[in-house]
Amino acid sequence: MVQEKIRKEMAEATALQRRGDTVGAAALYRKILKENNQLAPAHYNLALLLKAEGKAQGAEKSFRAALAADPDYPLAWLGYARFLCEREKYQAAVRAGLKYAALLDNAPAALQALADLLEQTGSALLGPPGDEAMLRCLNSDEVESDRFILALLARISRQAGVRKMASGGDALSILWGAFNEPVIAAAFALLVLPSPDIGELLMDARAAVLTGDAHAPEEVIALIALQLERIEYALPRAEGAPPGVTDLESGLAAALYAPLDPEVASHLLTVEAERLARLPWCHLLFTRMGSEKQREAEIRAALPCLSKSDDQVSKRMQAQYEESPYPRWRGLRSGGETTLEALLKRLFPNVSVSPFPAQPKLLVAGAGTGRHALRTARRFPGAEVTAIDISRASLAYGARQAERLDIESVYFAEADLVALPETFGPFDLIEACGVLHHMADPEAAWKGLLSHLAPNGVMKIALYSERARQDVVAARAWLGRDPADLTLDDIRQLRLELLALPEDHPAKGVTRELDFYSLSGCRDLVFNASEQRFDIPRLAAAIEMLDLEFLGFEFTENRVREAYRARHPEDPGGRNLRNWEKIEAENPALFRGMYQFWCRRK
Repeated sequence: MVQEKIRKEMAEATALQRRGDTVGAAALYRKILKENNQLAPAHYNLALLLKAEGKAQGAEKSFRAALAADPDYPLAWLGYARFLCEREKYQAAVRAGLKYAALLDNAPAALQALADLLEQTGSALLGPPGDEAMLRCLNSDEVESDRFILALLARISRQAGVRKMASGGDALSILWGAFNEPVIAAAFALLVLPSPDIGELLMDARAAVLTGDAHAPEEVIALIALQLERIEYALPRAEGAPPGVTDLESGLAAALYAPLDPEVASHLLTVEAERLARLPWCHLLFTRMGSEKQREAEIRAALPCLSKSDDQVSKRMQAQYEESPYPRWRGLRSGGETTLEALLKRLFPNVSVSPFPAQPKLLVAGAGTGRHALRTARRFPGAEVTAIDISRASLAYGARQAERLDIESVYFAEADLVALPETFGPFDLIEACGVLHHMADPEAAWKGLLSHLAPNGVMKIALYSERARQDVVAARAWLGRDPADLTLDDIRQLRLELLALPEDHPAKGVTRELDFYSLSGCRDLVFNASEQRFDIPRLAAAIEMLDLEFLGFEFTENRVREAYRARHPEDPGGRNLRNWEKIEAENPALFRGMYQFWCRRK
């Protein structure tokens, strides 16, 4: 009877909490705890309420009480970690996050939550707990470790000698010493490191190896080559010509100049198998350049083609992304399993949502290298996902990643958005994120996609914001020529010139973006062959012209939506675009990650 009473009271308190009755919920939790002070979920829920009310001292006391009552309560550790992070107690927050991940056996979702904590720490000193947390995340193939790149860069910069060599120094020795730290070695091998200082170190260390001025172990050379491969050899080319590849040593030397021929790299994996078994970074390097590239070539040749067109802008874009597939990625953040209906109700609680089929058909238009399509497949189990793009090289990269992650529900196919077959679809959800603004006529391409939407279907669209990309606008103006005419070597040189601009130059902001530090990323960010940008009046006009209902913007952080509601209580759904136009004018960087919004037919 007692347990049943507690269960009912907890259910009632939780319901009050969900309805926003924080006073009533808190009072009921305190009543429950007065009768049973060892009930960890009640302490935890009370802590969340107190935290939301800004009562930090009470919240911390309740978090601690929850953990004292049940030290193996994962949610309490995660909640406490987030609380500590907000209080800027970063080392303690990371320790709590490690405990949470360990209790869940370091499952991908738990490690991604740990990565999110690391992201919030910025450049704070994290000590050994930070190293452990970063290494756990880096060692998982399903965690988006690039999210905490600032924390990693801060960790690397604190390594003796890794800061910019103002007084000169032995770059190879500096990196050699840094690679003794497992977290630094893994970062160089697996991620794009957005740092001009690291770029200088790489160039100097590469030169030392290639000129024979210094000898380094194979694994050190491999880590230098792995970072060069990650950034797609965005640095100026090494002088001279690469050697012929006959063995491990010559293969490593050649990889400092450019990617190895896939057949050559795969051959090394076979003939040097015994040595490579003891050299994991070398093995990773040749795998990345060899067997992975060979598999992509096989997939590329077998991809179906749904449509082609003679559109000149489409051809420009195809040429760019065939040469520079973008983005190259590793981890996959799914956002948790749900249904399309449940997601829309969560994002837009003020909007009525029609039911969708049990197995909805979803289209990712302009899928690129497949990251978003695979996220979508993970998010909506049972859905049929079609991923189309104009670049076969990009699609092949995505399809190989799908094989690696064992995701079988995505159909990859080449197609031009301006020439889709009339019988294509219909789809319950069409996502066109980051593609329409590269078309000759974005509104016309949008209208074309709309014709393939099911009657009750919805669309998610993402478009560049003019206000948010003023640094890109300045960089393209500074270029003063057609980006489509640029060679890869041109882009390598232009990157150096952009880095050399004074800090107050309007284009300088592009050098602070992660994308700037890889060749394909820089090309997509700054030197795209075709780019248009929107403002909210143009967005509103397109929505009206297409006879669509604007459902609302999607933000990664709820605080933006909450701030809007506080300012415009008359529009709790955030659907008034005139209001958003004023807010963006006050906060030009608000839509740096593009206008991301949902819509449907009226």
